[in-house]
Amino acid sequence: MNKIWFLPLIFLIMLSGCSLRNFSLLPRASLLILSDHLEKTVVDDEFTAEITGVARNNSSAKLEYAEVIGEFYDKDGTLLYSGVNSTTNLDPGQIWEFTISYSESPPEPAYPSLRILGCVFVKNVPIEAKLEGSAQNDGNVTLTFVKLTGHFLGYTGAELTPTGTATTTDLQVGETWNFTIYFPRHNVDLPYDGYVKIENPDEDLQWAEAAEEVDHATVQVGALRGSTVMP
Repeated sequence: MNKIWFLPLIFLIMLSGCSLRNFSLLPRASLLILSDHLEKTVVDDEFTAEITGVARNNSSAKLEYAEVIGEFYDKDGTLLYSGVNSTTNLDPGQIWEFTISYSESPPEPAYPSLRILGCVFVKNVPIEAKLEGSAQNDGNVTLTFVKLTGHFLGYTGAELTPTGTATTTDLQVGETWNFTIYFPRHNVDLPYDGYVKIENPDEDLQWAEAAEEVDHATVQVGALRGSTVMP
């Protein structure tokens, strides 16, 4: 009779052992970010962005290792830099103050410039007289507005009036612009030659001030490694 009860008991022990293999009594490691803030400063022409924050061991496990990941973005959402700050031996409920920094080299001074690559005078009597050419943004900033003024010359070399203009916008650094400037008169037989130039550089070459590159940042919990806390 005792043997009959002994076999079910062995079976229950084996069944319990199989179940415990998939069950852990270890507390789950957890880190909670309580707050974070982005600060931007300029010292000696060097721009620095810094994420400062506070996190807490939000579990009953001791965190032998914990990290937070900070990511810095520009205004278009492009990731500029990703940094990590870590700590060790963080007890349950313990507060951790973290910092993640990103520094930028001093920006190159803005240099708006347009270079005339070439210009030719074309006359098709009695249809049109025009100046055709190309120009390149050889500065270091995007030109948000560009205007060229075409000057037309008569047979004697004297300048004719009125002049003509051509404009474009958002000319990227290194980009080439092919322009055409028409002589704005009905008598297209008058011009004999011509040339183009930037009439008023301060007005004809407009560019936008570069904003601070870092616009916003995010922070998230990275890798965690915890252990039980013995009573």
